[in-house]
Amino acid sequence: MGRYLFAAIAAGLALIALSLWYVSRPTQARVAVTRDSPDHHLMAAAASIMAREHEPLRLRIIAADTIIASAAAIDDGTADFAVVRTDIAMPQQGETALILHRSAVIIMAPGGSGIARIPDLKGRSVGVLVARPGGEANGRVLDAVLTQYDARTGTHKVALLADEVPQALAERRIDALLAVGDPTANEFGDIVGHVAAAGQGPPVFLPILEAKALSQRFPAFEPADVPLGSFGGDPPRPAADLKTIGVSTRLVARTKAPDGTVGEMVRVLFARRPLIAAASPLANRMEEPSTEKSAAFPVHPGAAAYLDGDEESFLDKYSDLIYIGAMLLSVLASAAAALASRMTAANHARSEELMQLLLQHLATAREAASSARLDELEREADTVLGQALEAGSLRHLDTHRVTALGLAIDQVRLAIRDRRRQIEAGGMAAKFETPRILAG
Repeated sequence: MGRYLFAAIAAGLALIALSLWYVSRPTQARVAVTRDSPDHHLMAAAASIMAREHEPLRLRIIAADTIIASAAAIDDGTADFAVVRTDIAMPQQGETALILHRSAVIIMAPGGSGIARIPDLKGRSVGVLVARPGGEANGRVLDAVLTQYDARTGTHKVALLADEVPQALAERRIDALLAVGDPTANEFGDIVGHVAAAGQGPPVFLPILEAKALSQRFPAFEPADVPLGSFGGDPPRPAADLKTIGVSTRLVARTKAPDGTVGEMVRVLFARRPLIAAASPLANRMEEPSTEKSAAFPVHPGAAAYLDGDEESFLDKYSDLIYIGAMLLSVLASAAAALASRMTAANHARSEELMQLLLQHLATAREAASSARLDELEREADTVLGQALEAGSLRHLDTHRVTALGLAIDQVRLAIRDRRRQIEAGGMAAKFETPRILAG
């Protein structure tokens, strides 16, 4: 019985160990992000830090050709997370995990161009700064702004890479320029410098005074303010706080992604931000999204639970698994005990059969009439012993039963020996008595 009980305990411990391994193993998450973009570098740095610090969440980067392709990876199920921009493509099956960074929309014109307000762009050529050839995202921003001011008629868009801006300004192929990005970034400051160099004096920054109304009309945008002097210079550029609109780049999670995985993603990114920022300074601009239910872009329940301090504890998450494991362990122990009891009962019954057989041999040995019969009984006793040993019955019996069985075998052998002596002694007596009878 002890053997089966040990096996049941071992099986239960193995089940517990397997359960602990299952709940503690690293979770793999797939993240889609635009190839070779600053966001790509940010997520790659995060993936490296998570692996190095042995975090329970590990990232596998899926490089997409465009932000639209990144968002599509959420909807088609090939990614668990994706980096998207609110005004370009928000996946239908995705919800916000956190805001990676915000970008401001800056529209500027060279000094002396006669352009001071958004309506002045009507009928003009406006350069649109794009990150890669064929990029159209920022062109949609310009369309939204011009639509708000009824200035789209006759306005011409020209897509430009950053290194094409100085020549386009010098050749007067554009009258103004729209750029979307971080006003504090050095690259943005260089663009402002090119516009300033092309005009007669500081560049003119065109405010979007109706930013709030525009954001209500186009929910992908939000009001934004660019502080005085954000682009440096003397006099400062801009010379006063600039009202405009902005967009946010977000890390979104699949709606069906487990709450625990999304909450862990948010936790790790904020907890490891200093290490990630050392490799990618963009990490310093991460911020929490609004968890208000009326927000334009819903927050994933897992992220909301973490941000609001409502995430589940270990016991909350795995209480059902622990309960089921305890039940399974109890069932295994009961089954093992029942099996051991049945095996023990079977062994006891077998030992009783062997004992009865040996007692019969004992009685037969005492009444045997010939040595041949005793030889047969001795062989039968050997057979009984052999059957007991081959079946393994003795190994599962208690000490008393084993002792009794051994004693019975010994008694059978002693009876056979004694009876054999009696038969041999009787034969000798008969041999010596026969001549005396004949002589008489």
